[in-house]
Amino acid sequence: METPETARRDVTDTYNYRHFGPEYYDFKRFDGPRPGDEAPDFEATTLDGNAVSLSDFGGSWVVLETGSLTCPITDSKVQAMDKLSQEFEDVVFILLYTREAHPGENCEAHHSFQDKLERARKFEADYDVERTVLVDDIEGTGHRKYGGMPNSVHVITPDGVVVMRGDWNHVSKVREVLERREDDRIYKRDIYRGRPLFFTRKKGAIRVLVEAGPRAVWDFLKNMPVLGWMHLKKEFRNKSSNK
Repeated sequence: METPETARRDVTDTYNYRHFGPEYYDFKRFDGPRPGDEAPDFEATTLDGNAVSLSDFGGSWVVLETGSLTCPITDSKVQAMDKLSQEFEDVVFILLYTREAHPGENCEAHHSFQDKLERARKFEADYDVERTVLVDDIEGTGHRKYGGMPNSVHVITPDGVVVMRGDWNHVSKVREVLERREDDRIYKRDIYRGRPLFFTRKKGAIRVLVEAGPRAVWDFLKNMPVLGWMHLKKEFRNKSSNK
């Protein structure tokens, strides 16, 4: 008979995969709140170890991004997002630290919350992150509420309504939303799909994977053809649905 503790352990083990693979991401859909929906609340932990909730930031515009130390896409967006946070000082920019996108021997999947907290602290130190970094629980409760993608973004109004989302962080669209800052404007397009940014001060995809370990490199290379095909199909569906 399954107990709550057994169920929790199963979620933890499944969520914190040891080997990256496309089976952990459904590119056909993006779960979580859609534009116009109320932003789901969740609890997280600051890098100082204090418990907070997303709702604690109510009353301010919030940009919620997800990321991890082993995510090359997150790596490419760090500098641009920090710059954006400096331009919009009245907006709360949060990076929610999630599972490792590409775990390897040097940067394993999280076995405990303390593992995850230390990894998030390393992320902040490596990149000199200037935004608020929150650490999700070991089961990825907050991450899964917001679709579970490695580098997603949601823009939330002071009243707690999602007005724009991207299954991959779309920095230029986030900037546009913040420049207009209309509480009653909902960006009806379901998903804005960003791409990696180039010519930024970053580690780069190869270094991110190499630092994670040989397993991360091998898992990425092995699955690259499938991933490429999944990306192309989703790009085609997005263009067709937004004509």
